[in-house]
Amino acid sequence: MADETAPTTAPPAIPTSPRSPASASGRPGTSATELNLRTDRQKAQSSYQRAAEAEQAYRAKRRATYARKDFNAAKAHFVAAGVSIKEGAKCMWSAVRAGPAIVKEKQVKMREEGKMKKRETAEAKKKKWEEKAKKNNESSSSADATPAAEATPAA
Repeated sequence: MADETAPTTAPPAIPTSPRSPASASGRPGTSATELNLRTDRQKAQSSYQRAAEAEQAYRAKRRATYARKDFNAAKAHFVAAGVSIKEGAKCMWSAVRAGPAIVKEKQVKMREEGKMKKRETAEAKKKKWEEKAKKNNESSSSADATPAAEATPAA
């Protein structure tokens, strides 16, 4: 009888499940229509997620295709650039090696031009001195001729 004096807890009248919004107020459990709507929504949601993932995969694949194409084009350009830079380096090296010859050629050319200029200048001076000497000879001969003409009597 000791058990009878102890307060007893009564078990719940309506079992509660996580899916049913049944409450202690005595509302009825989830109807089949609500369950169908819920499953339809879940199917649509999972379908939408699959479609979104497929779309992302398609975009990634498309971008990868373009990226691969661009990478191959860049690779081809770099190969061509490598060939060109090698040829340029070879030409530059041969030009550097031939540099002293180019400098010597310019020196020889300048030396020859200098000699030509000196020769022309010397010829111009010589011509000038010759003209001056000719003038002096003419003036001195005319000066000599004038006294000689005076010395001879005119008849």
